[in-house]
Amino acid sequence: MKREFLEGLDLGEGVKLSKAAIDAIMAENGKDIEAKNNTITTLTTERDGLKTQLETANTTIKSYKDMDVEGIKAKADEWETKYNTDTQALKDQLDAANYGFAINGAVAGLKFSSESAKKAFVADLTAKKLPLQEGKLLGMDDFVKSYQNSDPNAFLPEGDDKTPVATKGGTGGGTQIAADAALRAAFGLPDNSKKE
Repeated sequence: MKREFLEGLDLGEGVKLSKAAIDAIMAENGKDIEAKNNTITTLTTERDGLKTQLETANTTIKSYKDMDVEGIKAKADEWETKYNTDTQALKDQLDAANYGFAINGAVAGLKFSSESAKKAFVADLTAKKLPLQEGKLLGMDDFVKSYQNSDPNAFLPEGDDKTPVATKGGTGGGTQIAADAALRAAFGLPDNSKKE
């Protein structure tokens, strides 16, 4: 969905959507897109890991044809160890990806005073290793409150109408585009965010 479509949408009798309504719609759309991208990334990683395991298993099974019984037993034990190691590595990779998705989702609604404040917050949150349950970080509210007390300048004050810092990659509902457009307008440059 493009912001220009919403800005040009006529609700009847010349009434248009407000900037706040457009921002809310774009933010929600960004969340949906990010959730779908997270699912695709997880499924692709899982598929690739299982595909590699299957290819290795087939190659190993073919090599058993020329072995004696003791050789097959030894290779079976070796294969079981390799399978368990590979399965754990894949699980760890998926867990790390899901934890990263949860962190991105948790910080999406927070307004940071700068990109470096956001990076520091994310680094501290990652190091804290909060438990993950159903895609949500348990204890996130307490962590945010504690962080706000220890570093109040990391966040914008309540009610501040500055554009919040966007997540890297621009899936934060167009906030990075809005920030770029505002800066360009402040310097008298044309708005180049409207691309076909």
